[in-house]
Amino acid sequence: MSAYSNKYEEFLFHRIDDSDLLTGFVIGHLVIEHLLEEIILNYDSKLKEHFLSLAHSRKITLINSLGLVPDDVASCLQSINKMRNKFAHQLGYEPNKGELLNLISKCKASFNDMTDGLEQLHGALTDSDSLLEAQEEFGVGLADLFIQVVYDLEGYANKDD
Repeated sequence: MSAYSNKYEEFLFHRIDDSDLLTGFVIGHLVIEHLLEEIILNYDSKLKEHFLSLAHSRKITLINSLGLVPDDVASCLQSINKMRNKFAHQLGYEPNKGELLNLISKCKASFNDMTDGLEQLHGALTDSDSLLEAQEEFGVGLADLFIQVVYDLEGYANKDD
């Protein structure tokens, strides 16, 4: 197999695929937050201090209001953040299959599915009882969700205007 196509892909695969759902989701969320910072710094480095003072949800809103990401991408990022907040504030939270399918569907509609990871993840989860079963039976998992998001966010971070 060829080398990983971006600097986050290998990190996400190794860190998320070998972890539980909570850990994997938090790792994916952290990578997203890092890329949001890259997007704003590439836009205007003078916004760094203000940006870092914001909650994650407000960071997404700011980037979207500046036209740095489209509305559907911002909406999907907000959905990812809402699920991360459930993990953080509801001890033992475990998203059900429907919640995961809704999130994956929203991301499929908002992000370029370059490697068909979202399509494959959605299909595998539809045919399985859980994300763990989808990963074991079909070789796709949470890392596939975050990798597709990261591909696009890297593109927004590196846009030359």
